[in-house]
Amino acid sequence: MNRVISVEQDLELLANLAARLLETPVATISFYDIDDAGGGDLIDAISHAATSCDESWAASHPDIDIKQLGSPRNAMTQHLGLYASVPIRNGSGGTIGMVACADDDARDLGDQQLDILKNIAAIASAVVQS
Repeated sequence: MNRVISVEQDLELLANLAARLLETPVATISFYDIDDAGGGDLIDAISHAATSCDESWAASHPDIDIKQLGSPRNAMTQHLGLYASVPIRNGSGGTIGMVACADDDARDLGDQQLDILKNIAAIASAVVQS
């Protein structure tokens, strides 16, 4: 089996799992392209590896740019009731991406739900580094 296809499928499954476990209509897994010429700190672009989005939610929110959920700064401008994200880290601890979820309902995620996001991020890191 082609491993690239398998990685994409694995990340899609992880995004779907995150949305289901967190009971949110949207969950994304994004990766950053880092500009190494600038010392490795400048995010050059965001690549969306996987998105789980309820179609009816997306249709009723045409003003929400789901691809911006990988950037907390940009996501906060989208007037969501809930936005939560955790970084995806590489083996040396550097941030290589983000797992995020969103909803209309203003609420805080509990400790168990934050642990779910962290675990999804750790699995996503392992998937792309394998």
